[in-house]
Formats: sequence, structure tokens, C-alpha cells
Amino acid sequence: MTELISEILGYVISYTYLIVVISSIITVLADGKRSPVRTISWIIVISLLPYIGIIFYIVFGRSYHRQRRISNRIKKKITKISKKQTINQVDLNKYPIVNKNVKLATLIGKTSELGVYGNNEIEIFTEGEKLLGKMLEDISNAKDHIHAEYFIIETDETGNTFKEALIRKAKEGVDVRVIYDDLGSWRLKRTTIRDMKRAGIKMQSFFKIRFPYFTSKINYRNHRKILILDGKVGYLGGFNIADRYTKGLEWGVWRDTHLRVEGDAVAGLQHTFLYDWLYITKRLHTNKRFFPQTTITTPTAIQIGISGPDMEWESIMQAYCLAISNAKKYIYIQTPYFLPNESIMNAIQSAALSGVEVKLMIPYRSDEKISYEGSMSYMGNILKVGVDVYQYTKGFIHSKTLVIDDEIAIIGSANIDLRSFEQNFEVSAFIYDEEHSKHLKELFIKDMKVCKKLTYYRWSHRPKYRKIIQALARLLSPIL
Repeated sequence: MTELISEILGYVISYTYLIVVISSIITVLADGKRSPVRTISWIIVISLLPYIGIIFYIVFGRSYHRQRRISNRIKKKITKISKKQTINQVDLNKYPIVNKNVKLATLIGKTSELGVYGNNEIEIFTEGEKLLGKMLEDISNAKDHIHAEYFIIETDETGNTFKEALIRKAKEGVDVRVIYDDLGSWRLKRTTIRDMKRAGIKMQSFFKIRFPYFTSKINYRNHRKILILDGKVGYLGGFNIADRYTKGLEWGVWRDTHLRVEGDAVAGLQHTFLYDWLYITKRLHTNKRFFPQTTITTPTAIQIGISGPDMEWESIMQAYCLAISNAKKYIYIQTPYFLPNESIMNAIQSAALSGVEVKLMIPYRSDEKISYEGSMSYMGNILKVGVDVYQYTKGFIHSKTLVIDDEIAIIGSANIDLRSFEQNFEVSAFIYDEEHSKHLKELFIKDMKVCKKLTYYRWSHRPKYRKIIQALARLLSPIL
């Protein structure tokens, strides 16, 4: 009798599992917004990893449907105030580089809903300690408001320094708001949050991870790094608020790129922050003090591109594709993770095959092993077409930049991977300026001196076990 019951239970469990697997696969196939490559990857995971695959899909695989977080009516309110206070769409005749790249500017304008801002002064940072010092200086000079939005804020020396600076300003009566990603900032202690709130800082986490409700959103994170001071000064790029970004790692420096902007383009960052704040708190802020008139007259044109799973278009990915496709002379790319979709890969290959000089810089050693192995699996496809690949050896390169033809410099939070293009909330600055494009190019060439050039021979003669690992990592890359 016992054996019969066990046999029946075995059949019930097996058939139940089979039904769940089939149902999950049907759900994956029914999602029309998911790319075919990602669909196949999830079907393989669900089919080949008993039970674990389904759990992974439930937690990480379900789509966050692209519903607008903010109605067009509310967006128009914020945009109307911004346009009154700043120069939103520049005169193309005044900015010949923008005029030459009008298709790119138009694309970003339509997909990110932000125009080109004309009067800006910028400073590029590659060292965390210098960046933190300048940020603290700007924070101390803030008089009206401070808006901060970071993927990672940690309770360590750097995080505490940042916290104390904000607390001092809040106690002086400055309006301080902070958005932190609930998953990325898992090392941010509750005591730190409590101290900041008690000081009057308005703190909000993005996509709280609370069981069971987290399962539909845990895979969609706010990867943006934004700091805004009085609506006049703004920061964005790759640096977060944690010791490794300022002090480096045990095995080397942390090489990143961050941008300080003073001028009209800060309004684009303010737009982004206020949209995110509205989504979290359901409170609309359209006070004119958030969009003060600029006194900057330096004619440096900047456009803020944003993307996220809630938006209709994959704005940053589409802008990258168009910028790469339109290149005439050279394309220099820095990214810590190179897991491109088919569109980006085709654009890079086409550019290289057409005679454009293409250089790619990635880490020699990474902080994420699976992503690194996945990145290496793509190297053969680009080395074959003549792309020069450099591996940064001085430490870990976390920089997310593109520079094209001494005309366009792109600095932001987005990696060259599917997660940044489809799943994360990202922000990038598209700088239409010869001087700063050349400066970013010089930084790239300087970094090449501490790189090891990857050749097709060395890549193709790697150990067999690495080929297997990289093949598996590539198979999983659409869902990493």
C-alpha cells in the first residue's frame, strides 16, 4: 500500500512539474515584447534545470510590461516649466556638430523626449577620490535643493562621508531628496537610512524587494547615478557611492568615467529625477526653482538620453546603433561588460568592415565572473572583422563611454549589454562637441598604455574548458 501511494505521488509530482514547465514555456512564448534570443535562453533554462529553472524564471524572467509610469499630461507640465526656464532645443546653425548629427539628436528627442541643451560647461572625472571631493564641494555650496539618485549607496567610509554631507545641508534647511535602488544598495544599513530621515532627508528606495511582490520587478533595477545641486550643477556617469569606487579594489584601481555639468543640460537630469520621484511617491513637483535660469554661455551642446523597461523605445540602445552606424573615422568604446544584442553587434561589425577604426576596451579581470566569460565569448566575432580589443590590466575598468569621430562623446550608466538596454533604468549624456570628444579620445589612448591587446590567435587558443564555460555563459547572456 505504501509503495502504491509513493508511486501515485511520484506520478502526481512529475505530471504537475511537466504542466508547470509547459505553462512557463507558453508564457515565455506569449510575451511578444521579449527578443527571440532571450525567449530561447529562457526555454533552455526552464527545460534543462529541473525546478531551479522555473524558480529562476519566476524571480528573474517575467516581463515588467512597458506601461508608462507617468501620463503625458503630467509630463507636459514638467516640460512646460523647464522650457520656460531653459533653452531646450538649440539653434542647429549655432552648433554645426549637432547639425551634422541631426538624425541622432532627433532620435533621442523622440525616444527619450528630451531635446538638445545648448549652454553648458563640463568636467570629466576618471578618479573616484577627485570626483567625491568635487561633489562634496558642490553639496556644501547648495542653497535650495539637492537631488541624488544612485544604484549603489553603501554604509562604509565613502557612504558615511556622503551621508554626513547631506545631513549637514538638510539641517541648514536645504531640501534634500535621495533615491536608492533597493537591490543595488543592499549594503546600505537601516541605521544609515534612519539617521538620514531623522535629519529631514526625504529618502525613497526604488522597487522595494519584499516577498512575494518583488518577483515581478526584482530583475528591473534603477542603474542611474545622478546628483543635482540647486538645478544648476549635475553629475552622471558610472561612479556609485561606495569605497571601491573611491579607494579601488585589493587587486587594482577602479577606473571609471563621470561627468559634471553646469548649465542648461542639468534640466534634463532634473526631468529624469522628478519622473522617478513621481513614480515612487506619486507626488508631482513642478516648482520653477527646480529649473533655474542658467548663466552659462559656453556653447557646448548636450542631450540627455534615458531608457528603461517602462518606456516605449529602447532609447539608449537605438542611439548607440545609429551613432555607430553613422561613424566615418573611428569609434572608441569602453565598457565593463560586453554582451551585445544582434543590433549592436551588427552595427560594430559593419562599421569595422567598412573601414572605420573600431577599438573596444574591456577588463582583463572583472568583478563578475559569468559576465566576463560571456563577454569573452563574443570576442571572436569582432576580432575577425578587424576590431582592436584592449583588456585593461591596472585594475577594473567600469567606464561606460563611446567617442566617435571627434564629434560625439557619450558618458553614462549604460553598459553594452542586454540588461542595460532592456531591463535597467539608465541615463547617458550625448555631448556634441569637438574639444570634449578629443579629450575623451585622449583618455582612451592613455588607458591603452596599461592594456593587454587581445589577438585572435590568443583568443582562439584559449583552453578548451574556457571555451565550454564561455559558450555556456554566452547561452545565458540574454538573461544575465
